[in-house]
Amino acid sequence: MSFSLNDCILAISTPSGHSFRAIIRLSGKDVFSCLRGLFVPDAVRETVREKGFCSCHGSLYLEKEQVSIPASIYTMMSPNSYTREDVVEIHTFGSPPLLEMLMETLLSSGGENTDKEDNTEVTRGLRIAEPGEFTKRAFLNGRISLAEAESVMHIIRSQTDSELLMSVANLKGKLTELMHDIQEKLVNLCARAEAAIDFYDQDIELIASGEIEKELDAVKERLCVISRDGQKPVISHYGVKTVFIGLPNAGKSSLFNKLLDRSKAIVTQVRGTTRDTLEADMVIEGVNLRMRDTAGVTRGGGELESMAAQRTYDSMDDAQIVLFVVDGSEPLCSQQIELFGSITTRNKIIVINKTDLKQNVCYENLPSQMKAFPVVNTSVLTGEGLDRLRKTVVSEILESNVDISASDIVFTMRQKIVIGKAIEIIDQISDSLAEGVGYELIAMDLRRAVDTIGEVTGEVVTDDILDVVFSTFCVGK
Repeated sequence: MSFSLNDCILAISTPSGHSFRAIIRLSGKDVFSCLRGLFVPDAVRETVREKGFCSCHGSLYLEKEQVSIPASIYTMMSPNSYTREDVVEIHTFGSPPLLEMLMETLLSSGGENTDKEDNTEVTRGLRIAEPGEFTKRAFLNGRISLAEAESVMHIIRSQTDSELLMSVANLKGKLTELMHDIQEKLVNLCARAEAAIDFYDQDIELIASGEIEKELDAVKERLCVISRDGQKPVISHYGVKTVFIGLPNAGKSSLFNKLLDRSKAIVTQVRGTTRDTLEADMVIEGVNLRMRDTAGVTRGGGELESMAAQRTYDSMDDAQIVLFVVDGSEPLCSQQIELFGSITTRNKIIVINKTDLKQNVCYENLPSQMKAFPVVNTSVLTGEGLDRLRKTVVSEILESNVDISASDIVFTMRQKIVIGKAIEIIDQISDSLAEGVGYELIAMDLRRAVDTIGEVTGEVVTDDILDVVFSTFCVGK
């Protein structure tokens, strides 16, 4: 993403399509000039003026089309705006053709103007904002940290109350505060290590290597807890990955459709109808599940069956929860037991399906390795056990093994990778201390750890990092 902060930018900030009200947002130095000659205030309705803020009602005249559009104008003066620049919001009717005409008029009338800054001429143009550019400017201008900027997108994408509350906590600076606290501990530790260098030839020990190791262990433990490293899987804004696994004709697709309450997967009496994975979202008790139906796994078969089976195994690898579906009317076979044993996630629910038929599988005749997991009997035909299955997914699996607490921190993948790098550096420092490496190198590695933590908050940032963060944003945000 390449742009100049000297530019004035604009974008439609509301979702596409027809609506009663739409918002066009502009930001940049003296962006108010873009409305000169276009906006006509209403002589009746009073203009509201407060410190750094103004609201005015009237109309925008489009000369080319010779039409007047009713509009409300809200202006926020620097530095009291989201971007810490002059900001204008145009609130008008949400008609796509009307908005397109208005955008063209603004772009053509905005033109370019030249200012002098530090005896240098600076040309400012009006252009369409790039994805996430409003939030990016908020970060670059010091309004928010990088972690808080990322939480903006989390808020936009939140699908449940818990996800929203976690994202709001981050926007309020919870993650940034935690990272700064850890940084401070590492900086103090680094300062003591550097001070000890000056007294290496004297019989003075300002800090022992054992003390450094102890404090590093405390920092590492805190980072691991914060990031849930080696503990509970983290729910992303995409939902908990919940995968249906089983042999062909076990009733996976029928169960998938029944839980969704709609026919998304094709269901027939023919074995192996499902050849590809299907995904859909479902919310249970405020928890968003990313449900995935897979092809039944069989031995042998042709190339198509092999490809379908491979996609099923791929789905198993990144699953957070597996619903292992068994046809209760058929005896349990060795292939099912083998398939169950190949599932790597610890979060498994055994679903004995088709209870409306004569049963050949029950809890008592399950192998011991399967009895260690929750077992639910279901019938898609009668609806038996479906409510219990939903509750089991939430209560017996999520609450014990997957963190859904709204009071915790939610991470982006980038943030989690960065924190992982910091943990690796701390491990390297611990190894160096054990090997008796001098404090000069220890201090250098401690500074590396401090800078790495700074990548989370944005204190240490590169163009590549910014591109990763803001490339996923919507235009207008």
